[in-house]
Amino acid sequence: MSAAEIRARLIEDAAVIYPGPYLNQLRGESIESQCQEFLASGVRRIVINFEETELINSIGISILLSVIESVNHAQGALMLSNMNASNRELFEMLGLMAHVEMVDTEEVALLKLGVQMEGEPAAI
Repeated sequence: MSAAEIRARLIEDAAVIYPGPYLNQLRGESIESQCQEFLASGVRRIVINFEETELINSIGISILLSVIESVNHAQGALMLSNMNASNRELFEMLGLMAHVEMVDTEEVALLKLGVQMEGEPAAI
């Protein structure tokens, strides 16, 4: 995975984005660009899965704020999942939890967004 490379996938009409191990300016810009593409194509439910993300720098945080704003402006829903304890603490300390919901797993995020997982009940 290159310094700017991220992974993303669609599940029904929801998107899941995987930032990789280090969320810096390059990966942040890739996330922002991917979110804009999803929003432009009509996707309004987005999960960012931080399972592989060990570190988020200040520029990565500021770009995430822009992503939150863009999704809100498009009347979409954004959820964060699988965040490690230190990154979760950083988000809490910066007051970002007031602007975006964070859950333990990608599956919980998708269920809360109303995405029916294969073999899973629709209700939460």
